[in-house]
This record gives sequence, structure tokens and C-alpha cells, in this order.
Amino acid sequence: MAKKDYSEDLLIQAPTAEFLEQELGWTSVLAYNDEAFGPDSLLGRANDAEVVLAREVMAALRRLNPGLPDEAYAQALALVVQDDITKTLIALNEEKYKLLRDGVPVKYRDAAVRLVDKRLRLIDFDHPDRNRYLAVREMWVRGKLWLRRPDVIGFVNGLPLMFIELKRFEVHIDSAYKRNYADYLDTIPHLFHWNALVVISNGHDAQYGSLTSSKEHFYRWKRLDEDDPEPKKDQPLLPLLLTGMLDRQRLLDLVENFILFDATEGTTNKIVARNHQVLGVNRVIDRLISADPKVRAEVVAGQLGVFWHTQGSGKSYSMVFLTEKIHRKISASWSFVVITDRTELDDQIASTYTNCGRANSKTDQAKNGAALRTMLRDQNRRYVFGLIQKYRERVTEPYSERKDIIVISDEAHRTQYGRLALNMRKGLPRAKFLGFTGTPLIDTGEKQLTREVFGDYVSIYDFQRAVADGATLPLFYENAGEKLKIIDPTISERITEHIEAAKQSATLDDP
Repeated sequence: MAKKDYSEDLLIQAPTAEFLEQELGWTSVLAYNDEAFGPDSLLGRANDAEVVLAREVMAALRRLNPGLPDEAYAQALALVVQDDITKTLIALNEEKYKLLRDGVPVKYRDAAVRLVDKRLRLIDFDHPDRNRYLAVREMWVRGKLWLRRPDVIGFVNGLPLMFIELKRFEVHIDSAYKRNYADYLDTIPHLFHWNALVVISNGHDAQYGSLTSSKEHFYRWKRLDEDDPEPKKDQPLLPLLLTGMLDRQRLLDLVENFILFDATEGTTNKIVARNHQVLGVNRVIDRLISADPKVRAEVVAGQLGVFWHTQGSGKSYSMVFLTEKIHRKISASWSFVVITDRTELDDQIASTYTNCGRANSKTDQAKNGAALRTMLRDQNRRYVFGLIQKYRERVTEPYSERKDIIVISDEAHRTQYGRLALNMRKGLPRAKFLGFTGTPLIDTGEKQLTREVFGDYVSIYDFQRAVADGATLPLFYENAGEKLKIIDPTISERITEHIEAAKQSATLDDP
């Protein structure tokens, strides 16, 4: 690896750390020349092979889980720093993520000598100020054979969740991925056991991805709100990404609610939500819990809105992010009925939920109204998938009268009004209805009917914005052909003669 340029630190790295500290409330330290080792050192590391700041983790365990015996904290810390050389990097990352999100399981004896099973929190996701955010520049990390020095590592309560690699302005951003990040994955992989986000930038351009993202699947964070305009051509994207993703509250939301592990076809991929998915999902949730009287009345009436995100923008993942966040942050009692109008769509969405470990496509697909009634009324399923065409029978008795049901209708503009949808409405009279569509509603009766069922747009990510973000390829039309000309003036007469001959032939053949 080439020696780092001093200008890189002066022009890019130091201002990035300063921005995190002054604008976003992080603490920033430079470890390169100032780090010793030992319990009272700058970071409390015993040596340069350690990547988890055990001193910070123990402090967080005691702060967020007070009053427990020392053995409980010791067990939790041991699980946090535990390595397993038999597992792949992504398998370890998924395992650590579950501890991060759900807590670390420990067993201990209470004062009455009873055995207690408990999960200890590593992060307080509900109260950002109760956590410690530390940006460490130039920290030496030793692998099995090599010593490396990443630009910035972002620790939350001692856990290295953020990796930031920075290049000079004139260096293409791809260099941060190919020359640095890819090398670190190979030489110091244990740094990424707890990683949640990877950020690369040259100061002007800035992109992020997950542990399994190829360079083509690194994305830009370009908006803090869905209504924000497209950034100007010469506007640096790094401050926008840092604000949108590493603001303390936004970061915790992202880590807790917008990360998935998809095991499609036996290969695990880590999915971090894209900018438009986070903004769109949070808009739906804001509407669901809104205290505004007008909005409340519409939601109670079942109108949760229309979620229009253009084709290719990850609608299936958006559904998973949305429904899982509702379960986690509002109530685990909610049931979701995901309705489509094509078998391949039904299978695709059910498979996405299944491969992300959230449902079972073999048992959660309702074949008809009777099955839906059983699954919602008797079995209280979290997820049910089905085709709108299956609900043809006239509904005389509701499938369920629960209020905590949300019907998600994919490609809502095609089939979610008319007799079949009316059956669904009658079958679930107190449910909320959310329409997902990848195409805009035509400003005709179709749009009005869809609005009557679902309400107005709640989130819009149109084709133009998707192209600007690189989520969808632009369409081009090239007029390469000649204009059509009629070269046989008798063509109309000849067609008429053939039609009359066909009629006569049909009459003669009719017994």
C-alpha cells in the first residue's frame, strides 16, 4: 500500500472529522501519533490487533443495563469480542448485527439465586444521547500478516460500526474502494465484524454500501427530505451524506431498521437501504402514527396512502423495511396482508420476506378467503401473502375485524379497486390499505378510484429522480426508420374482397 499523502489528511480527513464533531455531535480523536496501549490509554486498547474498544463497551453495558452482577457484564463483553475462525466474514457480521439490534444473551443468578436469562443492550436506539459516538482517525490495525491504518473509524459505544475511506479531490472515488477498502477487507477483516456502513469519498463525491456491496452497488445520499431538489452539479456530496446518515438519530434509525441479510439462493447479501427507501418508509410510518386530526381520520378510514417508487427501485425491500420497523417501533401485534395480481409477483415478494428471515413462503401464502380468515383470525399470522383473484366469493362475514391489520397492495393501480378489492374491503373492514406501485397513476378515473381506496400519494420516487440517482437506466428513443408509405393504391379494395370471400366461405361451411 502506498504511503498516505499529508494533503489527504489536511484537505479531506481533518475537515471530515471536524464536521462530525462540530455539526453532528461526535467526539473526534487522532490515534496515529498519540495512541499508547493499556486500560488508561487514549482508546483503552491492549494492543493494535484489537478493533473493539472493550473499555467503551463495558461502560455502555453498565450504563444501559444497570444493577446487574459483574458476571453478567463479563459474559456480554466476552460474546462481543468473540471470534470464530470457522465462519465467513458475512456470517460473523450477521451474527454480530443480531447482538447489536436485539441485545447480548447472558445468564446469571439474581439475589434469590434464581437463574435469569436476559439480553443486555449494547445501544440505546430510542435515546441517541445515551450513547457515545467516537470518530477515530488513523488508528493502526494489525491483521495476521499486515498492519493497516484506515482513515476514519466510527465507533458507537466502542463498536466499530462505521468505516470511512477518503481520497484527495483529484483522485477518483473508485480508488478508495479498489486500493484501500478492498485491501482492508483482505488484510484486516476482523475490523468489519461489527461494521454497519462503508463510506468512500474524495470530498466531492461520496458513496456508501454494505460489507457485500460491489462497487456498482454503492449509492449516494442526496436528500434529507423527499421534497429536497436534486443537488447542484458542483455541490459536494460528502457533507450531505454525513448529515443524512451519521447524524446520531438518523444513524441509529438506519442501523436498527434499515439493514437486512438476504440469503437468496444460499448466498448471503447484506442490504442497506437506499436514500429514497428510508425517506419513503419513514413517511408512511409518520402518517400511520400522525396526531393530525385530518390524517388520523383518513388512516382510521383505511387510507394509508399510495407509495409510488418507480420500477427497479427496490420495492420488495421497502416493504420489508416498512413492516419490520412497524413491528419493532410501534407494535409487534400488527399483521400485514400483502396482495398482488400476478403469481410471479406473489412468489417474488413472499420469497424476499422468506430469504430475509421474516416469513415462510410455504406456509404464509393464503390460497383463498377461507385460508385468509383462518390465518388472521385463528393463527394471528404476522405476514400473509395472496393474489387478489383468489377473493372471488361474495363476503358475508369478515375475514377479521382487527384494527391492527395493514393490507399492502402491490401494483395498486391495476386491480385494487372493483369487485375483488371490494370483497377485500368487506372482508377486512377495519384494516388500513397501503398501495404500492411502480408506475404513476394516470390522471383519469383510475387515479380517482385508487385515491378513494388508498388516499393520496404518501411517497413519490419517480423515474426522473431514479435516473438521476443511478437507480434506473435512462430510456432513449432513436428514430432510425423510414416513414411508412402506401405503395399499392388498391390495397383497401383488395382487403375488402378478402373479407367478403371469408364471409361467404364461413356461410357455406355453416351446417
